[in-house]
Amino acid sequence: MSLESQEAQIRKSREASAERARESRESKEGKEMDEAAKAAATMERADFLVKEVKSGKQQIQNIVIHMQQVLSAIQALRQQLQLKNDDAVSSVSQDKKQVEKIKRKIAEHRDEIIKMKDELILAQVEQLREGKAVGTSDEFLKKQAEEMIDRIMREVEGA
Repeated sequence: MSLESQEAQIRKSREASAERARESRESKEGKEMDEAAKAAATMERADFLVKEVKSGKQQIQNIVIHMQQVLSAIQALRQQLQLKNDDAVSSVSQDKKQVEKIKRKIAEHRDEIIKMKDELILAQVEQLREGKAVGTSDEFLKKQAEEMIDRIMREVEGA
């Protein structure tokens, strides 16, 4: 009986050890997935902010064009009616306020992107690490990630 009980204890010990190893692997995989999800969320937020900045700049351009058209139309009407020039046009002043509001929003988005730069680089390194062959140095991956993030930053500044 003692031999059978020893074998049973060994079997239980092996099963418990295998279970602990499996739980450890699952825990590590879960952490890696959390990091990957965090990196993806950071990149997604940066993409959203870049699009918001571009959209805001396009809105400003459209508003400025509209203001110029309105001012031209008003000036033409005043000439036809032989009225004196009064530059205080309400729709133009509203448009100017809207432009200022959009400029502030763009500035806030740019600031947020700049503050996220380090997070974006880390997230990009993680994504590059997943896509590259094993053995690629961390320095090389970090340099590539920094170049990619710098391109995004230039795009935001130039957008």
